[in-house]
Amino acid sequence: MTTVAGREPLSILADSSAGLSQILSALKAFEEAGSCTREVTLGLSSNATVDLLGVFLRKHAALDGLRLTIHLGGLDDPSGDIEIFRACGVEYTLLLPLFDSLIPSFEAQIGRLSPEAVASKEAEVAARYRLIFSQAGTFRAVFVGTFHRIRESAEPGAPDDVDASIARLNRALREAADGFPNIRIIDLGEVVTAVGHAAAFDMRFYFRNRAPYSTAFLNELARRIVVASRGFASYFYKALVVDCDNTLWGGAIGEDLLNGIKLSPHEYPGNIFWEVQNELATLKRRGVLLCLCSKNNPADTDEVFACHPDTVLRDDDFILKKVNWADKASNLSEIAAELNIGVESLVFLDDSAFECGAVRAELPTVRTIQVPAVLSQYPQVVVGIKELFLAGGLDEQSRSKTEQYRLRAAAEEHKQHFASTDEYLASLNLRVKLSRDAVDSASRLSELTRKSNQFNLTTRRYTDSDMLALLESAEVTVYSLAVSDMFGNSGITGVAVLRWSGETAEVEAFLLSCRVIGRGIEFAIWPMILRDAAARGCTRFVASFSPSSKNAQVAGFWDKFGLSPRISDDLSPTATDDAVRRYSAPIDRVSCPPTSWIEVISC
Repeated sequence: MTTVAGREPLSILADSSAGLSQILSALKAFEEAGSCTREVTLGLSSNATVDLLGVFLRKHAALDGLRLTIHLGGLDDPSGDIEIFRACGVEYTLLLPLFDSLIPSFEAQIGRLSPEAVASKEAEVAARYRLIFSQAGTFRAVFVGTFHRIRESAEPGAPDDVDASIARLNRALREAADGFPNIRIIDLGEVVTAVGHAAAFDMRFYFRNRAPYSTAFLNELARRIVVASRGFASYFYKALVVDCDNTLWGGAIGEDLLNGIKLSPHEYPGNIFWEVQNELATLKRRGVLLCLCSKNNPADTDEVFACHPDTVLRDDDFILKKVNWADKASNLSEIAAELNIGVESLVFLDDSAFECGAVRAELPTVRTIQVPAVLSQYPQVVVGIKELFLAGGLDEQSRSKTEQYRLRAAAEEHKQHFASTDEYLASLNLRVKLSRDAVDSASRLSELTRKSNQFNLTTRRYTDSDMLALLESAEVTVYSLAVSDMFGNSGITGVAVLRWSGETAEVEAFLLSCRVIGRGIEFAIWPMILRDAAARGCTRFVASFSPSSKNAQVAGFWDKFGLSPRISDDLSPTATDDAVRRYSAPIDRVSCPPTSWIEVISC
């Protein structure tokens, strides 16, 4: 890649001390080098001048390997901007309404306006954004900044008319957003607090050009937006793998022994490691898979989790442990394989520069993070790790992932007691609840389509708003699969999207979570779906397989139904050089593989 003043462009972009001219030069070099993994478009609309925000959005997108193209809207025309952005094929939209610009110098005026005038303005703004949200359903995500003040209150700690109006508007904004799954609220007040009020604004430029924000504010806002979008859907981390010595506690357990390691809520530096363990325990409860990867004797680390009086994390908080003397890259590969996820879904945390460097060299797609040399900075590093996992939110089913993986591990152990796979499957008491158009599960269904790679026949991805539109369409039925067995309930772990067109039933998408593959569930639901198709008057069944780099295991899925493929020219966006395989047959000729050991319940 071309260097800028002898430095790699990305190193300049990652440097918090880089000036605006350096950032612009580095962005130009990065984008011209053509090394971006993906191109993304974003529309930016505001009632203030925020053009410079586009530079910082491009900067943080580049740090995730993306080339971001910004479409700037007009000043204070969000509804018109939405229509223009849609016509341009923009994927993401950012709306930044500034309270003080709702009317000229609203903060200064509000004290002399009548309550009726203020209420009227608030009602107008609320109605405006409800309309905008209804217009914006086609975008993958719409980020909306909350209202905030730019002038500090004369009586800090005593809410005034400005604070009261802002609180009412933000409440209305959030209530309006509740009905639209692609709307993401960004709390700009938190950004102001993080940067500091004095550092967040430059009133000179606000009065001259209606540009209130400093570069420090715009940089932090851009960072948060890119994080909230998970790098504009460029990553989706599932497991956090952590070292032990000098990562979960201070010192080396093999040398310092149980009473010598540093781990305490009351004393430095043990209080830092204790705080970190609390943060990791919170992540685990919210659905992140915690794993250990440590060069140690297993008995030594087990003793800490079982006996140390101040340990927060316990043995059962970890879904997998690789405590041995093997190289960490190999252990990470094994962890990914045992969890049945890609190594690109792992985040690795270690204190050793050597270990981090080795993993970066051998497994570059693993997000590798080193414990900082200045230990007081460690909690802030962990906050960054939390952002990687929690951006975009987690529903209740996602939060139960650790337990679901434990269920799978228990099933594997149970399997060892049977002479044949058929006997084993029959012993599981497998049940599949097949639901149709479960609108309440739209977010979970959308999440599955974005995350599932290995058992995914068409590799179609649906945003929350896409999924909601399918669920409400008379021409489509979205089937959701909730799987349970003798070990417990795995929740919604599969999606089938059937599109009805005259006498044709077409499988637009079919995918399963890796947690339930290999039990016959993938076959069990189709007799019921085919009966639905026949009841609709459909006589022909159409399906396809779109190859990707990860779904080779299902290449012959439809062949098992007695169908013969033909090559199609209309490759999917995620297909490799191999052609899409299209299948078409009369419905009464579709032969479903037997799954007598599974009970399918229709809902």
